[in-house]
Amino acid sequence: MAKNFEIQCPCCDALIVVDRLSGEVLLHKAKETKGPGGSLESMVQNLEAQKSEAARRFDRNIESQKDRARILEEKFREALQRAEKSDVKPVNPMDWD
Repeated sequence: MAKNFEIQCPCCDALIVVDRLSGEVLLHKAKETKGPGGSLESMVQNLEAQKSEAARRFDRNIESQKDRARILEEKFREALQRAEKSDVKPVNPMDWD
């Protein structure tokens, strides 16, 4: 039977070793983190790339909204024409009595 529990912290990803009998924390080993990944110039370039990608996505969404409005307008006009050509008249719910 194991004397100790090894727990992986979900928040900081640290390793915690707890004694099963006493409940005391025997070891807390934080996850090793590396320093910032690269130089300041590479971070600035990465930030510029993210900004340009966000601008492209924004422009794409704007264009799709313009097309969407046009498509919905066309569908509405087609449905209106079908309704005018149809022989079926709408039933007034007050006439059901």
